Amino acid sequence: MNALKPLADTDYAELSRLVTEAAWRVDLGRADTLHELFVDEGELILPPLSVRGRQAIYEWGRRLVDAHTYRCIRHVCSNMRFTALDADTAEGSTILTVFMVAGSGSATTLPWSVGEDHDQFVRTEHGWRILTRRWVELFTRQEALMNGATRPTPTYYEEPL
Repeated sequence: MNALKPLADTDYAELSRLVTEAAWRVDLGRADTLHELFVDEGELILPPLSVRGRQAIYEWGRRLVDAHTYRCIRHVCSNMRFTALDADTAEGSTILTVFMVAGSGSATTLPWSVGEDHDQFVRTEHGWRILTRRWVELFTRQEALMNGATRPTPTYYEEPL
């Protein structure tokens, strides 16, 4: 079994910024720019949906922005862990605690969902970029669903055009 290779501090900082930037873009209604953080052949996996290629990721993000599925969403990134696979590739995981206000409900401090992003990264001439990102949902606030709130997954997981 191969030992895990720690990243240089500068690479760790750059990957942390990349992960945070991706969350910020979705949170601030700019999901249509998320594709800029991926390589051309990148893949965004939001089971059961798999969106392949920067153009498809752009179209997915554009639909999300246009749908106005939620009034407010915030992704809190924590427990980021990155490992070098070689000098120009790395993998990592991040815990995401997601707060969301959908419909006419009031904001709450209870998370809507908690999950993990499992990422593969490659170093490009423009810095680190995402090769693949796979969302794994761990916990969902079920009482919100039982009280009539509509979960935004149809738009979020809709097949690309």
